[in-house]
Formats: sequence, structure tokens, C-alpha cells
Amino acid sequence: MTCAIDVNNVYFRYDEFEMDNIQMELHQAEHKALVGLNGSGKTTLFKLMLGLLEPEEGEIYVFDRKMTPENLWEVRKDIGFLFQNPDDQLFAPTVWEDIAFGPRNLGLSEADVEQRVREALDFVRMSDFTNRPVNQMSHGQAKRVALAGILAMKPRILFLDEPFTGLDFPMVRSIFDIIQKLRDDGISVLFTTHNRFFIENWADSVVVLKEGKVIFDGPTHEALTNTEVLAQIGDWDSLKRDMNRGRIYDDSA
Repeated sequence: MTCAIDVNNVYFRYDEFEMDNIQMELHQAEHKALVGLNGSGKTTLFKLMLGLLEPEEGEIYVFDRKMTPENLWEVRKDIGFLFQNPDDQLFAPTVWEDIAFGPRNLGLSEADVEQRVREALDFVRMSDFTNRPVNQMSHGQAKRVALAGILAMKPRILFLDEPFTGLDFPMVRSIFDIIQKLRDDGISVLFTTHNRFFIENWADSVVVLKEGKVIFDGPTHEALTNTEVLAQIGDWDSLKRDMNRGRIYDDSA
């Protein structure tokens, strides 16, 4: 099986917090949940895999290419990152301009940029929002537009930070469907969540961080029978109550 991301014995430290002996693999077309309590190191691991932080020890490979300062720009073209809050990601005056920003930075012709923008908007079913100001959309609409902006760059790996936070259930279903199509195209997905529902229904495998260390990395069915893993996941009963009220809430606080 092709390995999309290979984190090999990574060590990183800042202040008093350590990421020690981090080993994790994300395979092609795999959906993997990244789980851990607040402060466990999930954001730091994302930054390491995006090249925003450099390991003090160990290596990170993206499709068998070791990530180095010299090849960082090329390697990062394969990775798209969706912020938890789309307001942190959308910045251009209109939806069209926002999605076109990335492809233009790749040096593509305007014809190619236009094609990528249209394809991305069609994919997330937001074609009617082409000329909409980015600050005049619902949270769910903005999340889909932010995802379109990433897809226009044609990454082979997606990092999603709490992708379902603040969405009602129909919008969650919509995001589910979009990501499933990406799996069919061979795109790998690593997503953070505190909700067992999403792990059970979406993840092929689970990697669990606790105090800067990987305490589990394996199939979902094994993760959900492991008491130490379950202690790092949100309360399932409270999530079901939220779902019965028709809305998915962030339970990370």
C-alpha cells in the first residue's frame, strides 16, 4: 500500500512540551482520525507535517520524498490544510477570487485557473456562489468554499482540523459525501476530532496522541475497544443528545 505520509521517529520540543518518538503512517486513499485531548500535540504534529516546524530528530516523508528545507515548497504542493474556522482561511473579496488565488500562485494560465475554480466549485456544489462576497455566507457554506480553494490546488493529501464543528447534520452529510468522492480519487485524509461518531463512521484507522506521544495507531475497530484510546475521545452520549437536537457541536472545550 502506497504511503502518503510517513512520520519516522520524530522528536520536537518547545518550552516544556515534547513530541517524542512520533511514528505514524497515512496511506493513499486512507481516512485517518487524529485524536487526543487538548494540549496532546495534535496542532504541533500538523505543523510538523506541513513543514511549518522542523523536527529536531527524525524524518517526515511525503510520497517517499523526505521533507527538507530545500524541497519544502514542492513537497507541500501535495498537502492541503482546511482550518477549523473558515474565516481564518478566506480572505479575498469574492468566492471566485479566493479560490483562484492558489492556482494563480502556481503560475497557471488564466484559462487553467478558471477551469480549476469552476471544477472545484462544482465539486463542492457551490457554483451559484461564484460572485458572493466571502463574508456573506453561512458557516457551512464558507467551509465548503474553503475546501474548494484547497481542491483547486489538486493536493493528494488533506489535513482537516475539526471539519464538522458548528455544522448542522445535513451539512455534515454534505461534507461526508464530498470527502468520500475524494477517497475514490485516491486522496488521503487526516482529520482531527473529539467525537466518536465521526471516528466510527468515517475513519479507517486512528492515531492517538497523549502528552506528546503516540499511544495508539491502528484500525478503528481496535481503537474503539481500547479503554486508553476511549479516554482520549469525547463523550458519545452527549454527542447523541446534540444530534437529536439536530446540530453537531464542538465538545472540545
